Parts: sequence; structure tokens; C-alpha cells
Amino acid sequence: MSALYRGAPAALKRFVETAVERSTRIPYAGVAHEPEVFLRKTSRAKIVKKYLHKHWLLKWRGQSRLELSSAADAKRLLWIYTGKRNFGDATMDMSGRALLKGRGFDIDLFTLPNLHKLFEEDDVFQHVYSDLQQLAGRQYDAIVMSEFNLPSIKLKARNFRRLPYVCLFQYFYGPDRNQTTFSYAAVNHAFSLGYAPASIVALSKPYLTGKAGTRESVRALVPNEPFVALAVGGLDTNRTYGRWGELLDLLDRSDEPGIPRHIVLLGSDNGLAMAEVLLKRTFSTLKISSCVARLTLLQSREVAAQASLFVGADGGLMHVAHSTPTSSVSLFSDREPPYLRLTEACRSIGIQSTGDVDEIAPTSVMNAIRTQLVGLSSSADPAGLAGPDKPGVAA
Repeated sequence: MSALYRGAPAALKRFVETAVERSTRIPYAGVAHEPEVFLRKTSRAKIVKKYLHKHWLLKWRGQSRLELSSAADAKRLLWIYTGKRNFGDATMDMSGRALLKGRGFDIDLFTLPNLHKLFEEDDVFQHVYSDLQQLAGRQYDAIVMSEFNLPSIKLKARNFRRLPYVCLFQYFYGPDRNQTTFSYAAVNHAFSLGYAPASIVALSKPYLTGKAGTRESVRALVPNEPFVALAVGGLDTNRTYGRWGELLDLLDRSDEPGIPRHIVLLGSDNGLAMAEVLLKRTFSTLKISSCVARLTLLQSREVAAQASLFVGADGGLMHVAHSTPTSSVSLFSDREPPYLRLTEACRSIGIQSTGDVDEIAPTSVMNAIRTQLVGLSSSADPAGLAGPDKPGVAA
């Protein structure tokens, strides 16, 4: 802490601490996050600057006085999500809406164009929009803002400037956290639902849905026998697993009756090269089929939902798979603590590497598969408590 700060007036110190507290600490019990890690590498001056920018923009645009303590009495709401563009973060950040299902709220979503397809078949949102012109003439009682980021504040002030609102994540930014549990806790608070912290932790799970037509569209691609869904490919090399061939060799040699003999490959076009390599391999007992780059994300979700097990590295498809009842084995690099990515309801075994995800030994993945499918005991701890390259269970 600088000498200038130490000599500052008490009122200024209180303001700084309030800004830091609201920006880095989650006020709900049971929501795992790492403020200390963030504060060790980020100056208070930078945190306060970001806080002030958003705080004064809300005041300058006349929005501060419109904030509600609860949205429980609002019936027609527009939820604004203009946060992270990737599917995994969006799935986790929005998952708390599951608590609102069947409660009589009429909720529309306005989101980024690339996220439209992720939520377009939702059973909580009545309509999903990504073009402001589509909102012309629609009437709402209140706005739900996911967070106080500059695009959301400007969008709210410019297009819905007189409507009251609640904001789920408020000024929080920076520290790594369990986004799924945070979403559930924030929705519980914003809508005065009354769940206890322990219940929120137990209920927390990524939430997505698909319509009957989507389920029907993948029927021909789903094997008529038990199968394991394997997610291949990835955008980030740190989180892209390349040792699937070694794992399939282990599965091929296994004679345990609880392990399916059919493997279905899932993924987008960045997994095509790996899928091609795996399809060319010869196995004694395994059958390999590929849906890579053939399905939408919601179609891939339906395939994962019918699998005996999902296995994949940290990424959008993994979080989408966790929105299904299927148990999983989830692979993480040293940068991704499993306890901040998984919840108990995910029914997943998380394995964290000491480096890139590719450093996880295929034998470790195989042991986790055995634990999930055959029920064999392993050295398993609660999710995120396991050491590197050692399974940690969230079940």
C-alpha cells in the first residue's frame, strides 16, 4: 500500500475499501472465489478506477435511483446479458435462472448475437433477442442486468432509461469464482426466493434446455447401445487435450463390463483433425463414431444427455454437458481450479494438471472413468481439493 494512501483521510480510505470490497468479494455464503489471489496481482488504484467509472456512469445517466432491492413483484422482465461472449461462461453466468422456472415471471432475454443460439430454445425465457429493433413496442416492468459493465449500463440507460432494475453481480469483477453458484445465489437474492446458502450450493448446476425437435434431430446419431461421449478439439492449446488416442487404447484393453464399447466424438470444427486421427485407428473392441462439426451446440448437448458418461477438457462443450443429467470426467489445466468450475450437482470428477491439460496422464483419466462407470474406489477428494493430476469428485 502506498505512502499516499496511508496518509489519506479516513473517509477516503473507507471509500477505497468499499470499492475494493464490492469489486472483489462475493457477499453470499458458499460461493467459492479467490479475492486474495486477485488482490496480490492487481493494484487497489486500478480496482477503484474501474469501480468509479461504472459508479459515476450510473449516476450521470440517472440510473442509481432506479435500482430495486428486489424484483419479486415484477412480472414482465427483460434480462440483459452482454458479458462474456463464449458459451461456457455464458452458460454458467446465466444458470441461476433455473430457480425462476414455474414462478410466474414473464422473462425475455437480450443478449449478444453469437449467444442467441445458446438460449433460443430456453424454457425460462419467453423470447430471446439480439437485435434492439425486435424490442420495439414490448413493455416491461423491470430490467435484470447481469452485471455493471459499461456496455450493459449504456444499453440500459439509452434504451430503458426509466425502467427500474436489479443487477445480479453488481460491481464484482476480476477474482476467479464459481460462476454457476454465484449465479444461483445472485438470482436467489435478487428475487427474494428465500433459499438457504446450503440449498443454493446443492442446487447449483449449469442450466440449458432444448426442444423436442432438437432431441429428435439427433436420434439417428445416437447409438442403440451404451456409449461414452468424448469432446475433442479446443480453442486454447492450454485447455486442449491431445492424448485421446492413448486413452482409447486403455479403454480398448479394458474388459470391465460396466464400460461401454462405443465412443461418440463431439466437438466443433476445431476438433476435426483429432477426430480424423482417432477414426483411422484400429481397435479390438471399441467402435468409434464422430459427430464433430456436424451438430449445433444444443444438438451436441442432446447427444451428451443420452451418453453413459461425458469426458472432456474445460471448455464450452464441457459446461453445456454439465447441464444434462450425465455424469462426467472433466480435465483442467493448472490455471483452472476444478472447485471453481464444478458443482456437486454436476456429478463430475475433475482432474487438474500441473501444467497444460495435455500433461494429464491417460491412466488418470481411465481411473476416473472406472470410478464413474464401474464404481471402483479411487483416491478421490471433494471437487477441487485434489492435487494436480489426481481426481477430485463432485458428485
